[in-house]
Amino acid sequence: MAQIQRKLTAILAADVHQFSRLMGADEAGTLADLQACRQIIDAIIAEHHGRIFGSAGDSVVAEFASAVSATLCAVECQRAIAARNARPDTRPLQFRIGINIGDVIVEGDNLYGDGVNVAARLESIAHPGSICVSAKVYDEVRRKLSDISFVNGGAQKLKNIEDPVAIYHVGLAGEAARAAAAAAPVAAIPEKPVVVVQAIRLISGDEEVKALTEGLTDAIGDALGHQTALTVKSGGPLGADFVLKGSVQAAGKRLRLSFGLEDGASAAQVWTQRYDRQLDDVFGLQDEIVLHVVAAIRIRVKAQLFERLRGADNATLATPQLLDKAAGIFIRSLDKGGEAVSTLRLAVERAPEHSMARAMLGFGLFRLADYQATAMPDATRDEIVASLDRAVVLDPRSYFARAMKALVLQDLLGDVRGAREQASEALKYNANFIPAKGMLGIAEIHLGKVAEGRRLLQEATEASPDDANQHRHRRELAIAHLLAGDAAEAVRVAARLWEEMPDMKRNALVLAGLLAAAGETEAAKRHVAALKAGTPGLSLETARLPRFGDPSAGERFKTLLREAGLS
Repeated sequence: MAQIQRKLTAILAADVHQFSRLMGADEAGTLADLQACRQIIDAIIAEHHGRIFGSAGDSVVAEFASAVSATLCAVECQRAIAARNARPDTRPLQFRIGINIGDVIVEGDNLYGDGVNVAARLESIAHPGSICVSAKVYDEVRRKLSDISFVNGGAQKLKNIEDPVAIYHVGLAGEAARAAAAAAPVAAIPEKPVVVVQAIRLISGDEEVKALTEGLTDAIGDALGHQTALTVKSGGPLGADFVLKGSVQAAGKRLRLSFGLEDGASAAQVWTQRYDRQLDDVFGLQDEIVLHVVAAIRIRVKAQLFERLRGADNATLATPQLLDKAAGIFIRSLDKGGEAVSTLRLAVERAPEHSMARAMLGFGLFRLADYQATAMPDATRDEIVASLDRAVVLDPRSYFARAMKALVLQDLLGDVRGAREQASEALKYNANFIPAKGMLGIAEIHLGKVAEGRRLLQEATEASPDDANQHRHRRELAIAHLLAGDAAEAVRVAARLWEEMPDMKRNALVLAGLLAAAGETEAAKRHVAALKAGTPGLSLETARLPRFGDPSAGERFKTLLREAGLS
């Protein structure tokens, strides 16, 4: 058998963004544009001593003796194509380029193997008009090409590549874009921010309080360690993005627990909270404080990252940063215009096998529909269901994906038992994840365990008032009060929610039904009249009604809305 010839080489793979769509719109014109761009690219590859060994349709695959030559070639190609695209008499084409270093098999003039395959996959997730390189390439060129900016894209699961590949995005070609990338703060944001948990200080107290204090330090660190979007460490603040500090002070059985989250760079306070409690049940108290503190840190860190990202062009952001930006949009309730959905669609386009991207897209579409009083279109429902199903398949241990799937099962498909199962599974992987705890409470309510469901929902709403799922938790809590026979409390909860989030029309629809249940028929009619004025064609048939586990409860709610004027 002939010996297989191998070699280590740098591979550059390029293709045209949305080439098929462009060909469908103007086949002859697009082909002419491609030929003009290929003349530019082929000449630059030759100037950098590259060799083209693959060229089919709109793609180009070339090898180089060094990663530096391949990267310089790619940057010059993108710069030249950008200059061509800027001419007023030219229809633009945008290329995506991926670069990898790898061991390849040589067969005649052709090359095969993962070295080539990874480069092709990197090209597929590169930003249009830009370059994506593997960490191997980045390590080779970062000190030799100091004038080129790189953005850490984290470890990505690439199609048909067994192990995740760490990637870096190169700034867009062209001097203006490179300057913008260098000036933007996003390149300095780590994929997973580091939170240092310092030992909680005991100011005063006996041995029992001392044991609680030490236990809290360990329990908070352990609970934060289950948050997949954070890296948790203990010790000093050096190298930390955020630092958590705390103290415990006792006077007999009375406790004062104080916590603060600081920005690691500026030492500015990001969040502070004081809890005054009685030391009656040590373990119950510990569980409560851990739930509150961990939930607050998760939200505050996301909010801080969002402030750094909110002004950035999505085209310059890596996939983890797109997800952080979308999370911030949810937290700030800035998603009613679809900003989060468009950001997440780009993330899924770049990384179609990314579980969190697909799960967040499903949630984003679901939440966007809550700004309307009318039923969700079937196509939107189907996309949400498919996104969440795929997210769980991609990462069965994702507590976020499972919690969001629970939401879809209960609210869109009416499968309350399935929802409880998914929420319970999510809590196995992260016992302090507020959306999963809330979903478990909602499922219990609609399975007839109203008291237990209310308890879980109240825990969730009190522990994390800024959670992006808060509006849904409180809406379902109001419904739980109705099912428990307390229509007045149901109205109080729903009315406050509506006052705080008047843009969420679905909340107003629920409030109208609850007002009718409490005997406040005229107020209910005013709410329905306002909804109908703002939503032409709104009726019982077109409205997006709350989902009840008991069909008879759902029919009673319809009757209440009918009394309020929704025919």
